[in-house]
Amino acid sequence: MSHVRQPLGHESARGHVTGRAVYTDEQYPGVGLLSLYPVQAPHAHARILGIDGAAARAMPGVHAVLTPADIPGENNTGPILHDEPLIPLDVVQFYGQAVAWVVADSETQAQAAAAAVQVRYQPLPACLSIAQAIAEQAFHLPPATVTSGAVDTAMAQAPLRLTGELAIGGQDHFYLETHASWAQLDGEGIVQVTASTQHPSETQRMVAHVLGLPAHRVVCRSLRMGGGFGGKETQANSFAALAALAAQITGRPVRVKLPRSLDMQLTGKRHPFFARYQVGFDHDGHLLALNAELVADGGWSCDLSPPVLMRAMVHIDNAYFIPDVRITGLIAKTHLASNTAFRGFGGPQGMLVGEEVLERVARHLRLPPEQVRERNFYRPGQRPDRNTTPYGQVVVDNHLPELWTQLLAESDFAQRRKAVTQFNAVNAQRKRGLAITPVKFGISFNKTEYNQAGALLHIYTDGSVQLNHGGTEMGQGLHSKML
Repeated sequence: MSHVRQPLGHESARGHVTGRAVYTDEQYPGVGLLSLYPVQAPHAHARILGIDGAAARAMPGVHAVLTPADIPGENNTGPILHDEPLIPLDVVQFYGQAVAWVVADSETQAQAAAAAVQVRYQPLPACLSIAQAIAEQAFHLPPATVTSGAVDTAMAQAPLRLTGELAIGGQDHFYLETHASWAQLDGEGIVQVTASTQHPSETQRMVAHVLGLPAHRVVCRSLRMGGGFGGKETQANSFAALAALAAQITGRPVRVKLPRSLDMQLTGKRHPFFARYQVGFDHDGHLLALNAELVADGGWSCDLSPPVLMRAMVHIDNAYFIPDVRITGLIAKTHLASNTAFRGFGGPQGMLVGEEVLERVARHLRLPPEQVRERNFYRPGQRPDRNTTPYGQVVVDNHLPELWTQLLAESDFAQRRKAVTQFNAVNAQRKRGLAITPVKFGISFNKTEYNQAGALLHIYTDGSVQLNHGGTEMGQGLHSKML
């Protein structure tokens, strides 16, 4: 019991700071390891008329040029919809999309051979923004809705109303370790995959689908990642599948490790959003009704956009009770890289829209924003009820009102706000600001069956233990927590 209640350091800390920690592309390479490099399209949207890889295949060190014809199983890695071909068959969907992959002795040789592959294209009109998608009614799925109460009636009866729009940009994950995978066939013909993936079981499943194999013929390992942030939740699958496909075709171990420029071109980002809203409120700043439309830029395929959008929709209320709400959500279909999971998974975009609404109301009434925020908090034990969300969930363990009061006092907020006001009054070019903002964030999945986990613990006769679990280590200290 000597370790109980004692601080425990990060189990990989020394390896991280000394460089001894081993990542996917740094593990002992298989004998005869080959490398992959993409042939990229110079159009955001185009029809593929033909691919001629003869010149590339004749170059030194080149073993194969992979096209859709080489895929023995399903040409798809879409996690929700089957809308994401591993290698496009006849249509380019975003600028830089890989239309073929070269397998060669070295990455340098593969890159040179990729430039020699001849591809004929017929350019097509491209949709490159949320605004264009709205104008063209280009969406992946029908609208999703979250409603509570009689929004139209409450809006019509509200003493005051405002309308507004908000555009929110995307964000690259910029994990320090870019996407990397390598694969080989063992002596029993089992496909052994090592991938920088947050979801090894799904990577295993996608590799099996692409190769036309049962899942038990594929083993996927993820030792650790140099960051993930959601960017390797689904989008690692395609690179693992490509390495496995090349290994199956050549009979040699094959790796893919994206340079930063390729990683940023080929992978999705945090979803950009566009929001339109109408809010009804009273002269004290109490929110009475909200009608909002959220449009997420899904990119060329759906990926995880549906749950990302829904999480944004159920976080637009943030920490605030709104009696009557209608939220409509759409996923724009654009000819851009397919956007994906990112920390917060849509929650930050939804909350940002909600905070914009509160700020607009405060400015309109010329009230301090923190005062308007506090007046609209979810509050337990009140009648009529002010503690149930628009999606019907009671906010349990709600200590926000007490916490808010405590933080205002401990941060000396009022005095600091006064100092900011005084500074701004005498400085024309430089300004200061101060804000306090609450956050209510749901930690579960919208898809109920995902909210489960398991672990297997072995206790040996000498007292040592072995813990098996399904989590992946990406720098967040998961293994330390397990210890």
